[in-house]
Amino acid sequence: MIFQRYLVVLVLATTTLAGCGLGQPPPPTPLPFARHTALDVANAFAAAGLSVQNPVRDLVVGREAPSTFNDRYTFEIDAVAPDGGQILIFNDPARLGEWEAYVNRLRSTSSTRRDVVYTYLHHNVLLQLNANLLPDQAAAYRDALEGIG
Repeated sequence: MIFQRYLVVLVLATTTLAGCGLGQPPPPTPLPFARHTALDVANAFAAAGLSVQNPVRDLVVGREAPSTFNDRYTFEIDAVAPDGGQILIFNDPARLGEWEAYVNRLRSTSSTRRDVVYTYLHHNVLLQLNANLLPDQAAAYRDALEGIG
């Protein structure tokens, strides 16, 4: 009789401990999608010594581009001024997906392919740079973008 009580307690304890996942690490806390702001990106560029002149918040886009971003800044780069680039911030992956589809459409047409040759995605940020930059110049902006958490 005593053995049966201990057996029941042992089975309950084992089941409870197994259910708690004892000895297993807890699942990682998911990171939010909207991790970065345009200011984070601009600060990363400044820290890398990259040119970002005359930034302008501009929420109007042309050429049938989707307006699915939450924030957008255009800026000049000394090497190609008055041209430069744009930083787009998204708070939702589906809205970012619409922009990715738009960029892919531009890339599929020879007359617009050049406009998106330097387009980079990092978390919730899409960076598009002017095609007149040299590849190593564009790579420096890409590396600075990818360096933010």
